Amino acid sequence: MQIVRRTAILALASVELVVLLAALTKPAYGYVDPGSGLLAVQVGGSMLAGGLFILRSRLRRLFNITSNGEKLEAEKSAQPQASK
Repeated sequence: MQIVRRTAILALASVELVVLLAALTKPAYGYVDPGSGLLAVQVGGSMLAGGLFILRSRLRRLFNITSNGEKLEAEKSAQPQASK
């Protein structure tokens, strides 16, 4: 019975706190620049592009995929040099 009483008191205190905070709010007169939304879209797009780049590079490393230029350099360095 004691636990139920404590829970009820805690619940009523929480509700009272929320009502008190709601009653004491003041209106916020703010201004949002129209370009702020575009800035948020740009940041999101940049994060997406960066994430895709990192994912692509890790997948390439995982599957050991190299581009043609890297293959040519690897083949050249693997061939022995002719001595004079």
